[in-house]
Amino acid sequence: MVEDYKPIKGPAAAIFNPKRFSIMSVLYLRGALPMKTLRDATGLTWGDLDSNLRYLERRGLVALRRVLTSKGPRTYVVLTDEGARAYEELVSYLRSTLARRPPETREAEA
Repeated sequence: MVEDYKPIKGPAAAIFNPKRFSIMSVLYLRGALPMKTLRDATGLTWGDLDSNLRYLERRGLVALRRVLTSKGPRTYVVLTDEGARAYEELVSYLRSTLARRPPETREAEA
């Protein structure tokens, strides 16, 4: 029923977007990554990755760390504790929403 629906709020709402969800999923599962590896894993363009990382960084969900390596400077993207909590909250929200789906709607699609 529609009255059962509760919109997502708070930090989890910031990642309720396909591109940001993809970024957060990769970071949650793989840990800190160089930007190039993250770009390759998500399939985003450099522009999309950059703008979405800045959005997530402003909200405290990811942090960018510049590191000097033997191959030159690299920027690593790190999921913050708040970012991990927001991701888990969003996944929990999605699971609970799917669990409330009435059986008759599932049968209609079969």
